[in-house]
Amino acid sequence: MSGRQRAVAGLTGLAVAVLAGVFCFLSWDRANQVAGIVSALVGVVALGTGVLALMSGRDGSVRVVNTGPATAVGAGSHANTGLTAQGGVRGGMEVDGTSEARAEDGGRANTGYDQL
Repeated sequence: MSGRQRAVAGLTGLAVAVLAGVFCFLSWDRANQVAGIVSALVGVVALGTGVLALMSGRDGSVRVVNTGPATAVGAGSHANTGLTAQGGVRGGMEVDGTSEARAEDGGRANTGYDQL
């Protein structure tokens, strides 16, 4: 777990504890009103966070460096020490320092970028 993930988990636990404490000191009707408002606000924040994550996303860059050797034996087999992608790669792409790829008996070999 990364530092950011720990911080989010800790803050979430703290928020739950604070809300539980607040609900203990309120009447049932008042606690119900507060819970409704809090859940509506959390829902809007979650929706906004999801949309923001979809819009920003990763740039889709791929980096393959210093791979080991590969051997394909037999028809239809494929040895690749670089990158094989279905369709295109969104964003930048770097393939560097790949090792030897060998193909025997009708196989395919690739040491760079291979698009299926």
